Amino acid sequence: MKRRIVFFICCMLGAFSISEGVSPHRNSEQRGEGTVKVHVVPHTHNDVGKYKTVDQYYFGTQNQQYQAGVQYIIDTVVDELTADPSKTFVYMEIAYFKRWWEHRDKTWHNKVRKLIKNKQLEFVGGGYSMNDEASVHYMATVDQFSAGMVWLTENFAGAAEPTVAWQIDTYGHSAAQAALSAQSGLKGIFFSRLHFEEYEQRKKDRELEFTWHSTAGQDKIFSSVLYEGYGAPAGFCFDSTCTDPPIVADPESPEYNLPERISAFLEFLQEQAAHYRSGNIMLTMGGDFSFQNAHQYFTNLDLLMKYVNQNSTEYGFEMVYSTPSRYMDEVTSSIGDSLSERKEDFFPYADDAHSYWSGYFTSRPALKGYVRDCNNVLQTCRQLEVLVGSPYCDADKLWLAMSVAQHHDAITGTSKKHVADDYFRRLAEGQTFCEGVINRGLEKLSGLKTGSLESCRLANESYCEITSRAENKSLTVVVYNARPVSRSEYIRIPLLNSNYELIDLTTNQPVPLTFLEVNPALHRVNSDFLPVEGVFRASLPALGYSTYRLQHAQYPRHSQTLTPTPRNTVSDITVESQFFTAVFDGITGSLKTVTNKLTGNSEEITAKFLEYRSNTGDSASKQASGAHIFRPAENTAEEIGHPVLLKHISNDDFTEIWQTFGDWISLVTRVYTDKSYIEVEWVVGPLPADHGREVILRYETSLSTQEKFYTDSNGREMIQRRLKKQEEQVAGNYYPVTTRIVLLDENSGMQLTVLTDRAQGGSSLAEGQMELMVHRRTLTDDNRGVDEPLQDDLVVKGKHWLYFSRFDSMAENRVLGQELFYKPTIALALDELPQHPSQTYSDTAVNNKYINVATIINVDYSGDVFTYLLRLENITPKMEGGEPITVDLERIFRGKTLVEFEEKGLAGDRPIENVVEDMAQYTKYDEGNVITLQPLQIRTFFATYKPSTETSGLSDKIRKMVCTFFMQC
Repeated sequence: MKRRIVFFICCMLGAFSISEGVSPHRNSEQRGEGTVKVHVVPHTHNDVGKYKTVDQYYFGTQNQQYQAGVQYIIDTVVDELTADPSKTFVYMEIAYFKRWWEHRDKTWHNKVRKLIKNKQLEFVGGGYSMNDEASVHYMATVDQFSAGMVWLTENFAGAAEPTVAWQIDTYGHSAAQAALSAQSGLKGIFFSRLHFEEYEQRKKDRELEFTWHSTAGQDKIFSSVLYEGYGAPAGFCFDSTCTDPPIVADPESPEYNLPERISAFLEFLQEQAAHYRSGNIMLTMGGDFSFQNAHQYFTNLDLLMKYVNQNSTEYGFEMVYSTPSRYMDEVTSSIGDSLSERKEDFFPYADDAHSYWSGYFTSRPALKGYVRDCNNVLQTCRQLEVLVGSPYCDADKLWLAMSVAQHHDAITGTSKKHVADDYFRRLAEGQTFCEGVINRGLEKLSGLKTGSLESCRLANESYCEITSRAENKSLTVVVYNARPVSRSEYIRIPLLNSNYELIDLTTNQPVPLTFLEVNPALHRVNSDFLPVEGVFRASLPALGYSTYRLQHAQYPRHSQTLTPTPRNTVSDITVESQFFTAVFDGITGSLKTVTNKLTGNSEEITAKFLEYRSNTGDSASKQASGAHIFRPAENTAEEIGHPVLLKHISNDDFTEIWQTFGDWISLVTRVYTDKSYIEVEWVVGPLPADHGREVILRYETSLSTQEKFYTDSNGREMIQRRLKKQEEQVAGNYYPVTTRIVLLDENSGMQLTVLTDRAQGGSSLAEGQMELMVHRRTLTDDNRGVDEPLQDDLVVKGKHWLYFSRFDSMAENRVLGQELFYKPTIALALDELPQHPSQTYSDTAVNNKYINVATIINVDYSGDVFTYLLRLENITPKMEGGEPITVDLERIFRGKTLVEFEEKGLAGDRPIENVVEDMAQYTKYDEGNVITLQPLQIRTFFATYKPSTETSGLSDKIRKMVCTFFMQC
């Protein structure tokens, strides 16, 4: 018996022995013919909040909830890479790395710079967080790209420039994300979550790698689907928090397990290699908060790699430490010309037949709405920093909070409740800083006393701190327009009483002012709401402001208090605007028909509230509805209550129809005389907790839609959806609606667009219908990582704009989308009068409603010039009638003279020459300072302007300051 044991040990030593000094990786020349190259990619995925808050994850506190401390992960990885130049590592979340960098000294900084120079440490994605792809607005996505990528450029120059996107944990993938990544200079995108049936088919066809085109075909990017997710192979996690057995290569140890571990590992490699075509496979070694003990992880990896490489000819595999960019380069050089192509997105994601991840399209709608509002505040804040010539960086706090909020467990509503509360906190703190910038900026521009202006943050809840103190006092109202075109908008201000009249301080003429009773449904939102709402139409200059005087008056003139129209009949209510005629039911108040005055087309359109009961598991599957997953108990929704007409109020400017659907749902439908849309304002919640509820607002029409509808991709291109027949008929046909959903009648040429004020899930499940999920609350967890039910007990107020028109006027709903996004900013002062009641700062170059000045950021001040990151956009795609638009950069801002400009990639971190392959074609229609924006194109510039004499009167203190996002201010 003893001789057999010795013989067995000798055989094992012969098969698995290694020579001293054998490297765990070899170069390509050493690899044998037909050997598959295994690119080992060590990485850690650090969620910017989920189980724990960002701070708890970074500092490693609250480990009883989840064992993780990001700062220690980076420490141990940097030490291990420094000790062995052969090792590589991939990192994504700049939100954490930037913080770690600020907390470490120059010794650590020098180590990192050396690792980057040696190409051991590779940054992927480059964003501040790994953003969601369903609920995010494209402007917020690009902003968080910039927050991460430009920080890398500032600290490491081009050495750390990301070249691939790393969307390994997002819950489905959008076409816009791929296009924006390509426009930012990323050459490839790696991801792991796509519908399980498509994944299996692609494995079978060996099509897990392909070229992804935007739906317009303008952008393309190499795309690779990770094999079986982004974690280590099952049984081969070697971190200190893992329970998988380490590699024991000592045959004299009773724990010796090398043969069976190598055998299992080779089996996995063989399985993976069978589904890829290039002779290369990428092995992700890591996962969520992995490498908390990098030495332990790398020690075991080294053992695996050495034993496989020593027998590479026999096994058919050669293992090398690598990175995603190296892997991409080898794949594209091998089979790049033969890759298949794809245009569609990857929604909805499902990991089995009963588990569609379409619930998070709506989860935590209050957070989604607040993120959208903060996006508007951020852009306005930046504009005013530029317009007043301030080099302070108070906007950055909101910029970074917004970048964190785009994370795929933040805006999605898929974190624990205390983490969601922390996202709210971060945004609120950033908003406070930006409100200071906005108010001080408007004071400076208008000549109001410093410190006099206050924001009205809770106006949406019919409460305003400054007006609550304004009894018997007059108020100055400053209204700012962030759009580069003039516009008129209806402004609503909560007030104590109706003892006011309104004066336009630009013309010193009275303006009609209407007083309304506040909707009593708002008592559910804020018990301190003010009883009266003052409504007036403001005329706003392009990229500028107007001021109005709310003059206290005992007997106000030019003002009226609207009371409900007496209803002596049950006949229908007909409402006229310049663009359409709307008919409402005289008993219920429900919208019945809309007639387009231009075309004469009339369609039935009505709105209903319904709910799907959340599934808690059934005989078909134990899967429950939760934060991620939408799974209704039935494929039909139940109508909620019966609509009751509460009020019909009207004047020459607008009509309002107030309805209630029970104790926790109310609806106000507004028709403005001079607006082309119908506004539907809903207040929903708190949802009763007797069972799980998924509440929808359904629009039923007489349009012939042939089981087709259209949804936007992050506010960019529209994607056609076709109703699919499947077991989970409802959830499987839900798609993310970031800004709009469209029904099209190809026979009549008419379309109905519903524009949303936040991201929601939506679908068209029957002919002529569309529905949007506005709120949800589940009593069970869906077992996808939150480990708690979606107990969202908030009251949510939101808006839809209904736009009924010919399909060939679709470009106009792009303009409406901009107006809904860029809500006018309002600030008020008690008993103060401005010196300059109205100003515009937009020059003739951008006086075009199809142009969006998407971003202006103050990035540098030197001598007597300012440098801005300037992002310009043509908002209309070619398929919707978009045309090229020329813009003279010399004439963007009034009072500023262009000194020089340089175009960058979309994120602003690299020269455009590093992004575009054919610069001659790209700049074909540019001439000098005049650039051309092609349909739906966004271009980013670093433009330097010299302020004119009247705008350059800054104090010496401000003149000497140089402040960018990357410097301490």
